[in-house]
Amino acid sequence: MNTVRKAYDKPMFWPIVTFILGLVLGLVVLGWWLWPVEWVDAAPSQMQNEYKRDYLCMVIDSYVRNHDEDLVNKRLSAFGEDAEAYVNTLTPELCKFTSVEEIASFKALKFTGSTSVTTSATPNTATDSTLTQQAAELNKEQTDGTKKSSFGTILLGLLVVLIVGGAAFFILVKRGKINLNKQNAPKREIHKGFEEDVPLSTDTAQTNQEPVLAQFMTTYRLGDDLYDDSFSIDSPAGEFLGECGVSIAETIGVGDPKKVTALEVWLFDKNDIQTITKVLMSEHAFNDAATRQRLAAKGETISVEPGQRFVMETATLQLEARVVDMVYARDALPENSHFSRLTLEISIWNKM
Repeated sequence: MNTVRKAYDKPMFWPIVTFILGLVLGLVVLGWWLWPVEWVDAAPSQMQNEYKRDYLCMVIDSYVRNHDEDLVNKRLSAFGEDAEAYVNTLTPELCKFTSVEEIASFKALKFTGSTSVTTSATPNTATDSTLTQQAAELNKEQTDGTKKSSFGTILLGLLVVLIVGGAAFFILVKRGKINLNKQNAPKREIHKGFEEDVPLSTDTAQTNQEPVLAQFMTTYRLGDDLYDDSFSIDSPAGEFLGECGVSIAETIGVGDPKKVTALEVWLFDKNDIQTITKVLMSEHAFNDAATRQRLAAKGETISVEPGQRFVMETATLQLEARVVDMVYARDALPENSHFSRLTLEISIWNKM
């Protein structure tokens, strides 16, 4: 559960998820399903080999029946330069002709360059040139149309990705996951040297001139049995520096909801070898030697009070936490033994 929450809190988690969703939506759903690219009005030269042969069979059959020179020249020009090569692969069985004479005669007239054919074809030289030019223009228009269709689909997909990504970025900024004003964060006074049983005094304070890297507010409430809050710490440039968080450390009594008598505050620095922890204990738990000794294994123990501040330091990070609000629960358990509500304000600085 803690690992999942840490992943959610990373600044780049939601933009990456949003980009993937937008890509799937734009490419798969819109590009391949709702509005796929459709090829229409393809030229004979763009067809599969099987359909090219069928086309030439129909051209030959039409020419044998009608002897229309202009029409056959136009059809051959639209087919392209490899018409002769495909005609050589035709057979009567493939074209469903009764004999091989139709194919042989057509080849002799159109591709062998015999004198009789040349003589008859000479008057149509200008026509053939015009038809060839028209066929080339037709192929160009079809290619341009296909390119425009593909380009439009790509633009539509990119537009969807940008819209979804922009909406996700706006939501993250609103929720505070991305801080656009880190450079202008207010400067705070840092208190150092917290002792377990001694309240902080102004004598131990020193001014930290570094701007705040991040500020978080977290609240535990009675009944939140899965309370485990964590936050990512990033530099103003977006570089990951570490993490911090608050979670349940100890409960008292039995039954639901859990009666939390201690919370642990932890700080992880990517440049440090260990994660440091402080345990915030209720008055009753702190005064119980056995409980205090057991929780001391997790980290420094503190008897928490309203308005209290404490500092945690790693190799490059400094955390100051302030107890904004604290209310003890009132029930059959010992007085001041577990929390009804506890709110912490956490501020992070680069260590000077």
